[in-house]
Amino acid sequence: MERLIIAVGLNENVTRDQNPNVPITPAEIAADVAECVEAGASIIHVHCRNPVTGEPIMDDSDSYLDLFRTVHAAVPEALVYPTYPNGEMVDRYKHVKALMEDPECGLAIAPIIAGSADLTPPLDYARTAPNGDWLLHMPLRDLFYQLELARDHGLFVSHDVMEPGGLRTVISLFRDGQYVHPILLKFFMSDRMGFGFPAEPRYLDVWAGLVPPDFDGEWLVLPYGVDYAESMALWRHAIEIRGHVRVGVGDSPAVVDGFLPTNAQRVEQMAAIAREIGREVATLADVRARFATALVPA
Repeated sequence: MERLIIAVGLNENVTRDQNPNVPITPAEIAADVAECVEAGASIIHVHCRNPVTGEPIMDDSDSYLDLFRTVHAAVPEALVYPTYPNGEMVDRYKHVKALMEDPECGLAIAPIIAGSADLTPPLDYARTAPNGDWLLHMPLRDLFYQLELARDHGLFVSHDVMEPGGLRTVISLFRDGQYVHPILLKFFMSDRMGFGFPAEPRYLDVWAGLVPPDFDGEWLVLPYGVDYAESMALWRHAIEIRGHVRVGVGDSPAVVDGFLPTNAQRVEQMAAIAREIGREVATLADVRARFATALVPA
């Protein structure tokens, strides 16, 4: 796909102390989604949050149904998808299944983690944190369960890809006919966690080189908790080599040039780089056409 897909990590688990612009309530999230779409974003990832305390909500079905209904009512054309936690196969994905089954939510994307990964943070934090298990568990049985749900509901798959082995698994599943739509690969790169390749453009070339020519999908780079200057190098390189990007306060809430950015400002920045390089920015219609999705009525 020649046109640039700009995805957004809207809020993740970022606090207002880290960035006061992070959206928390369903109304704030819906308004932020609208601003990002207006700025040029075409895919948006959200975490449900407690509207009073701001605490993350990873898998409560009622909370996610309320959030997605609110977003879909405000911006029905938007392509928005949720997170899900570690845990047992059916329980960890129950809220995603509920979103798939509710037409008022407009879910078109199935989030599926492509294999287990080591999420160990810096050791000074890991040693003192109450959770000593930093492994993100994603056994093959969970992949098959989630892929079956995606097929049954006609959704396209967005894969979190943190390790080369995860990508090789996805390629095997693709050759096995497990997908009904093109696939979105999100290459996570971090300089603070234990998974994957270092957050440098030369290793983004390795990721891109692992994708076979006949693979039906698109890839983007997702610098997660990476220094802003290094993130910029990754985003620019991805745009130059005809990949795509994910930006957002949720992934990187830090101060940039003396101010705390909004999600829409991050999107506008990527759109400006694309124009400088000579690429157009993909519209929602472009992305829906590429991944063969239909707009679910509001």
